[in-house]
Amino acid sequence: MSGIVTHDGSASGDEPVAAINVTSLIDIMFCLLIGFMVATPLMNQESIELDIPHAMGVEITEEEFEYSVVSIDADARVYIGALPLDADKARWTEQLGANQKIIDDGIAFIQGDRSIPFEVILDVMIALKEAGVSEVGFVTDPKREQ
Repeated sequence: MSGIVTHDGSASGDEPVAAINVTSLIDIMFCLLIGFMVATPLMNQESIELDIPHAMGVEITEEEFEYSVVSIDADARVYIGALPLDADKARWTEQLGANQKIIDDGIAFIQGDRSIPFEVILDVMIALKEAGVSEVGFVTDPKREQ
């Protein structure tokens, strides 16, 4: 007898130990899980369907576009990012003012469907101004050269 104890409690050393060390496998799985948890919200950032109007103008760099985006869909529903604002226009100023990024930056971009009435855009601009936004930009598709 060699004095080696196996997993089943026997003292014979003739049988191989049938155990797999899964510690490193678990570490890798946790790293992958954390990676997917971080990446998933970033992939669904722009989920509102809009038919943005075309316009000529200067292209905006990616750094300039890191500001808050207020979206208006074809049904005149207003969103900050992907979060909808209340249907009551009187609450828009309060809801826009509660968005810390809008307050800190002092600038917001309006991204609206081409079919919405100008009155809705004007209401959003007034609410942004009352919330403390000093600059408003508009998101458009670049016009294609013909």
